[in-house]
Amino acid sequence: MKDIQTDEGFPFPLRRVWPSGTKAVGLIGIEMPAGRPAIADWEAWLSVQLPDRPMLRFGSRIGGHLWVYALFRESNDRADASGWEALARRLCAMLGARRFGAALAESAGDGCVTPVEALYAAFLTAVAGLAGAPPGAQPATLESDEMQRILKESRIRSVYQPLFRLRNGSLFGYEALTRCLPGSPFDGPLALFRYAEQEGCSFALDRIARESAVRSSPTLADDQKIFININSGIMKDPHFVSGQTLQWLAERGLTPGQVVFELTERSSIDDFEEAKKTLDHYRSQGYEIAIDDAGAGYSSLQAIVELRPDYIKVDRSLVHNADRDEMKKHMLRTFVRFAKRMSIRIVAEGIERPEELRLVKALGIDFGQGYLIGRPSERPYSTFRPQVYKG
Repeated sequence: MKDIQTDEGFPFPLRRVWPSGTKAVGLIGIEMPAGRPAIADWEAWLSVQLPDRPMLRFGSRIGGHLWVYALFRESNDRADASGWEALARRLCAMLGARRFGAALAESAGDGCVTPVEALYAAFLTAVAGLAGAPPGAQPATLESDEMQRILKESRIRSVYQPLFRLRNGSLFGYEALTRCLPGSPFDGPLALFRYAEQEGCSFALDRIARESAVRSSPTLADDQKIFININSGIMKDPHFVSGQTLQWLAERGLTPGQVVFELTERSSIDDFEEAKKTLDHYRSQGYEIAIDDAGAGYSSLQAIVELRPDYIKVDRSLVHNADRDEMKKHMLRTFVRFAKRMSIRIVAEGIERPEELRLVKALGIDFGQGYLIGRPSERPYSTFRPQVYKG
């Protein structure tokens, strides 16, 4: 078996985790208790505390989670699921932690399941464990049960809202939006992503949403785009680098040049220099960047200045009834002048009335999006409705 050549989406380098000759890999994620003193050398700590488990290795610390792993190579060193979970419980107790996730990744010898697929499935299983109730805690809630199902089975769907060029009404592309399945205990995507962030699994949910957005995308012409939301908090994850996304795009017949990553504000960006490096990595491959909710708060304005996006999406709060509000008109004009000077294209979100549409078009805004010209749907409009595009 060849060494894996990509590290995307995992909390440790895959080439180190699954070298040639590996039969299985065990993963353990532990939610570290607040206030615990930092341990400088986890490898040394593991070897002292668990001398009977020399195969256990430190993977990474991401946020409040510790990740460790073990390689199973020899036939007599058999990977055992119940024994692996028992070790996870033991380690959890030693650290004074209350929540953990454990899983085994086993690659099929016939090639039906590749190491990457096996590790990805195991990683999501471990993350689902972290999202669930810890041993001895209160019974699982409907939300925690649903979150575990989402992480294990990708139980979400994507809908798409069209963006049109305001100068001529032609389709520019679609924004992919996540929706819960019928019967979900979450009352919408905001509640879903907020819960995932509270439970420490927002990265895994973002990745599932990104995959769904690409795989279910409407057919695009070469000059059309798909806008995909990514949590700005993901900029804090050093392993957020492209690889799997390219594969999904290729399978759908799309290219990076047709993708705009739209930074949302579920988490603020603390380190703009690191964020720039991550975004430069994507831009070098052809992806473009948009800042969402511009004008809704200071952090979006700071992100525009620091990250120099390709697109600014003006928040619906500025567009709503702007034709009746001189202050909103003035702010929209300011955005347009600034964007043109910086060669940034502008999208007006939340267009719901013909008067709002006429205003943003007259101000010279490049693209429009909103219920008036196209609602989110699995089969969205691809043409501007003639009765709307008058005046």
